[in-house]
Amino acid sequence: AIKNPPAPVRIVLTAVCILRGFKPVRVKDEAGKMVDDYWPTAGKMISEMGFLQSLQTFDKDNIPPAIVKQIATFTVKEDFQPDRVERVSR
Repeated sequence: AIKNPPAPVRIVLTAVCILRGFKPVRVKDEAGKMVDDYWPTAGKMISEMGFLQSLQTFDKDNIPPAIVKQIATFTVKEDFQPDRVERVSR
């Protein structure tokens, strides 16, 4: 897996982890404060056999309201927009 992915890739995969109920890893940020980091979890997730199929068959019609609310904070970010993600994903 990529150690330091572009921000749009990190944001999208963080959202996927949240949607799938995967937990973050607690790490220290640059200031020494403990923060949630989904990247180690995302790296394991995307390397799993059947990852793409799991996205295609994901039950998008039954996402719990609390998760929808949490994901809504991502969808407004510039780095979450499809054209931006596509540009850095090539």
